[in-house]
Amino acid sequence: MGSYHAEVINLSLKDKKTIKKFPVLKCQNRFFGLCKIYTISIPEKDIEDEVKAFQKNMSTALKKEWYITFHTSENVIVVFREKIFVMSCKGIVPVYKKRIDTSHAKDKQKWDDMIQYAKSLGVPDEQCDFLPEDFTKQEY
Repeated sequence: MGSYHAEVINLSLKDKKTIKKFPVLKCQNRFFGLCKIYTISIPEKDIEDEVKAFQKNMSTALKKEWYITFHTSENVIVVFREKIFVMSCKGIVPVYKKRIDTSHAKDKQKWDDMIQYAKSLGVPDEQCDFLPEDFTKQEY
């Protein structure tokens, strides 16, 4: 059984220690190190419980909507504080800081619904990339 990778921003969590429960594959610093984007690995067998746990742990401290992306090369789960979207990654080619192109997506309607939901929460286009560009090349 494989694993999911999750892209988690430290500021998106009430309890940042949650990240330390999992192997950290990568950490990117933004805004002079105040904002950290962690890529962590979560066993596939635990993904349902961990998605719910991360959702409950999402911060409301800043006037900003957060999302967390959990993915394999085949599937993606995008988690907001109030909603979870589960979709196929087939046909998705993300470009960093560009709204994701869903024109060839297997689950086009689900992707479009999720993007519309994100936009309704004020997530800007450049943050609607949702997946790392190399997600199909990662080892899960």
